Amino acid sequence: MLHRVERGLDSLIDHYTSVCIALALFVLSLVGVGDVVVVSLLGFLLCMAGLTRRSARADPWILVPLLVYDLACLASTCAAYGEITGGYGVTHGIFPVLWLLAACLEPDEQRLLKRLCALWTGAAAAVGIGRFVFLAITQGRVGRMSGLLGNPNAMGIFLVLGWFLVTCPTVDEGDWAAARSLLEPLLLIAAAMTLSMGSFAAMAAGILVLLAEKRGTQTLGSTLLYACRLLAKCSLGMGTGLLIYLSAARTSVPWTCLFLLAYGGMVLACWRSFERFLEAKPKISVLIAALGVLVAGTAVVIRPSAVATFTERLEMMASGLHYLTANPLLGVGPFQWRLLDLNDGGKYFNTWHIHNVVIHVGVEMGWIAMGALVLIGVRALTKPRAPQERALTAAFIAHNMIDTSFFYLGITALALTAAGGSHEGDRRLGGGGVKLLFALFAGLFAYSLFYRVMTA
Repeated sequence: MLHRVERGLDSLIDHYTSVCIALALFVLSLVGVGDVVVVSLLGFLLCMAGLTRRSARADPWILVPLLVYDLACLASTCAAYGEITGGYGVTHGIFPVLWLLAACLEPDEQRLLKRLCALWTGAAAAVGIGRFVFLAITQGRVGRMSGLLGNPNAMGIFLVLGWFLVTCPTVDEGDWAAARSLLEPLLLIAAAMTLSMGSFAAMAAGILVLLAEKRGTQTLGSTLLYACRLLAKCSLGMGTGLLIYLSAARTSVPWTCLFLLAYGGMVLACWRSFERFLEAKPKISVLIAALGVLVAGTAVVIRPSAVATFTERLEMMASGLHYLTANPLLGVGPFQWRLLDLNDGGKYFNTWHIHNVVIHVGVEMGWIAMGALVLIGVRALTKPRAPQERALTAAFIAHNMIDTSFFYLGITALALTAAGGSHEGDRRLGGGGVKLLFALFAGLFAYSLFYRVMTA
């Protein structure tokens, strides 16, 4: 046992870059939309790790638009505030750094990174469930689970992305099967407890992409059976999460959620047996998958306000379109849409971000930044890679069409690292170019940190 622990520690030390990225994801998940000082310090340390790498294999159709997007954010911030640290340019500078650093990793390092990211999402799910149950018992009724990210919608999509990552072939192999059998139901249970309808819709979009990928390589019958097994697992996991939520939040005896929590523990313990049962009894998997309609219906009944919320988001998008032509080149400036919305005489939405990231970026940072994001999304969906990675990307993009998860640094960092790294057809970048990019971003983060400290 001691020998295995020592071997694991030696592996982590040898793959220090993967560990650095995973630790960065941990920090970014806790800072929400970002703190300039924290992100600058973290980004500078990541750049120092990047300067030790000799080369990278990156997709220029993603890397270049990422750089263009960040430059557009810096330009928009400078135009609006007269300096570059007050907007998204510095905090979102962490995105190309993470993407490039992941592209520097060797295959075994990429596998370790994705496993560490999957473990972190599982840990976040466990902490969220534990905190939810604790508050239910000690304080009575509770609301939707917000977890470590502090927002149910953000937590929901974070867990959905983690679920796609856990089932990815580049992660789920070898001795990982036991860990996956615990993480997969845990993430499904926790995601259901957020009652985030946008995350559920994004999950459905990802599943559709996954099934389309399967249909391209398998017969229709095999694809349908795979879909039934997948939906059956989702029904059991998310149904358990809804039961825990209902017992804690919608009854006069919230401590009864402990019994449902124990049931959830049994689901985790029996997950591998459940998967084998579905493989052996395909007709039963069809029946259990059909019960997913009841799970979905229950979620809708629990949150009847979701329809009104979606309607309000459509009105918010219409408000954003009104300002889209105000300044096509640089936008109206970061954090300015809310002030314009407050003073335009129409409905005030009392939020910092339009719940459609493409429109919001176009309004505040200009059409160049918006076009760069669109190009990144299209390329990420079409480039050759594992079906689960493409499904994860589709879920992330779908969520950002009706919500604002892109602005939560931990969520976007997870999407970049989970679906990032080198793939077939990527171009190799020499050590000189890689080091130059890391040095430039290190300079940006160092300047931002110095400026904020001196002006505090």
